[in-house]
Formats: sequence, structure tokens, C-alpha cells
Amino acid sequence: MATRDDLHVLLVTPTGRGSDLIAQVPQAFDIRSEMLSDVASVVEEFRAKDVGAMLIAEEALDDEKAIALLSSALSEQPAWSDLPVLILTKGGKENLQSWREQRRREPLGDVTLLERPIRIPTLISSVKAALRARGNQYVRRSAEAVLRQNEKLAAVGRVASSIAHEINNPLEAVTNCLYLLNGTPLNEEQRGYLDLAQTELARVSEISSHTLTFNRQRDIKGEASMSALLDSVVTLYQGRLATSGICVERRYRDGRPLICRPGELRQVFVNLIGNAFDATRTGGRIVLRERATTDWRTGQLGVLITVADTGHGVEAQFKANLFDAFRSTKGINGSGLGLWISKGIIEKHRCSIRFRSSTKPGSIGTVFLVFLPYHCCPAIS
Repeated sequence: MATRDDLHVLLVTPTGRGSDLIAQVPQAFDIRSEMLSDVASVVEEFRAKDVGAMLIAEEALDDEKAIALLSSALSEQPAWSDLPVLILTKGGKENLQSWREQRRREPLGDVTLLERPIRIPTLISSVKAALRARGNQYVRRSAEAVLRQNEKLAAVGRVASSIAHEINNPLEAVTNCLYLLNGTPLNEEQRGYLDLAQTELARVSEISSHTLTFNRQRDIKGEASMSALLDSVVTLYQGRLATSGICVERRYRDGRPLICRPGELRQVFVNLIGNAFDATRTGGRIVLRERATTDWRTGQLGVLITVADTGHGVEAQFKANLFDAFRSTKGINGSGLGLWISKGIIEKHRCSIRFRSSTKPGSIGTVFLVFLPYHCCPAIS
């Protein structure tokens, strides 16, 4: 998405006297500009790139086709966009011809007329005002994009909660059946199958519980051990990890509990470990580390959690927007919400998250590092 600094002016300058001066003025005042030969080239550039404004000499619009072409391009703009168009008129007294020229320009909508000969300060101030107005439109576009993302997230949350609620009904029925079966005489083999079924059912119940709280994060404060939270997440994935032949290494060096919102931090670890599993899939390792450290930027004491994998790594084109909503490296298999939610939780806890990843042979994999101060949130009242 373009920023104000990316925007430039498309120029079609007069062909007569003073044309060279007008062409040189924007760059002389540090205004990015691009000189084009005709309106057709301007329209092509406008449709292909983010543009800040157009500055077009009136004689370039003498052809009815040129006006129709430019009018058509401007009519294709999205609702947030209203590209400023400045037209350098030929000047002189108002007469029948000038009135006709004005009527011919009506399909272009609201344009700004700059009469020649024009003073350089007037030209520069007009162009800069147009770029400021255009920059404000891009701010509006960004706000609308955030609103759309929030609406999508809310919709996903409602759907997830609805599905989890429907799953809970048959889940309770199966749980009751297993409870009744537990009270009947069983041989050792049957008892083993029953224990396995109850364990797996507990995992399903845990997943359903997390889904129900997808769009209303738990806000209960308390003390929690990060290693215990990590272990609980590994238990959640234990079956799939074993089936995939993935080895999980745990290197915990600090057992001091944190004052935090355990439910929310657990959601972060669910996302990070889940992503590590998806990236690794068959074979390989996932390494979980916990150690005491100091944030060199703030001097805060805390814990550094590392979730590393030997998976396929993150391609370069995904790295810059990895934490954005609805941006996924998993294609149709990913929602693009996990890391976005995780970053929001981390920021809420006044913590930090960063990553490094490589796809180079011999060093393939991804490492996420989460720094958590010992007091992540206000003290418990």
C-alpha cells in the first residue's frame, strides 16, 4: 500500500513557450513527477500505479477522445479515491471559445484550473495542496481496510463459536457414554482402549473450548509458569506430533512464574507451536526454550521463550507482512489470523515478539522469540 511519500505527479506540459520551465519546476522543489507525452500515457500510468495528482496542459485535451479516455479512467476509481486533476489553461479573456472549452471538460468532473502564465509559487502551492489532499485519501483507505479486516475477524469469531457450540452437544453425549462404560467390568485391553478414548476426547473438548473463546479472549489475571503453559500446548498436539514423527525438545531453565493472563499467553503458544508443526509436518524437530533474560532496550527482567522448528522456513515475500491479519503462508489451509492475534496479545501484555527464518539449504527453519517481563500486566487486585 502506497504512502504519501510514494505519490507522484503525472505531467503533460504545454508544447509552446515555457513548457521546459513548467516541466522542471516540480523536481526543483522536491516533488516527485513523471513527464508523459499525452493523455493516453497518463491514463495507462494511472491504472498501473499509485498516483498523487495529474497536471495536464489544456491543449492535450483538445481531442474529444482524450477527454473521454481520461473521464473513463477517473470514473473507475474506488469510493475512497478522488484523484486531483490540475489543468493548465491557455489564459486570456473569457469568450465563447473559453466557454466551449469549459463545457468540453465537464465529463472530467471537479478539476482545478491554473491559468497561464502562472507564477511558480502558485504552481508549487497548488501541486502540494493536491498531494496533501491525495495523501489524506490514502489515510482514509487504510482506515477502511482496517475496518474491513475487523469485520472479517468478527465474522470468523462468530462462525467459530457457533461451530464449537454445535460440537459440544454430541461431545457431551459421548463423554457420558464413556463415563457409564467406565463403570462396567472390562478386561485389560478394553480398559486401555477406554482410557485412550477418554484422553482423546479430553483433547477434543480442549480444542472446542479454545474455539468458543476465539472472539472473546480470556481476561483472567494470575500467576503462571511458562514451561507449564508450553507443556500443556504440547499435550494438545501430542497425538499428531507422534504420528508425524516430530521430536519435541524442551529446554527449560527458569521456573519463576509470571503475573499475566495465562489463557491469552497459552493462545500465543498454541499458535506458535501449531505453526511449527504445520511447517515441519513429517520428521524434524521443534525446540522449546525458556530462560531468564533482560530486555536490553528497557532493562526489564523477564523470560525469553523460543519456539524453533526445522520446517520449510518463511519465503522472503511473506516476511514483511507475516503478522498482518488474513496473510497466510499456508494457502487455503491457513486463516491468516494466528500470528495477528498472537501479536495483539503480546502487545497487550507489554511484551515483544520477533522471528527469523531461512529457506537456504543446510539452515532451513524458523525461530520465534517472545520476551515476557515477569510482570506482564498490572498486579492482581
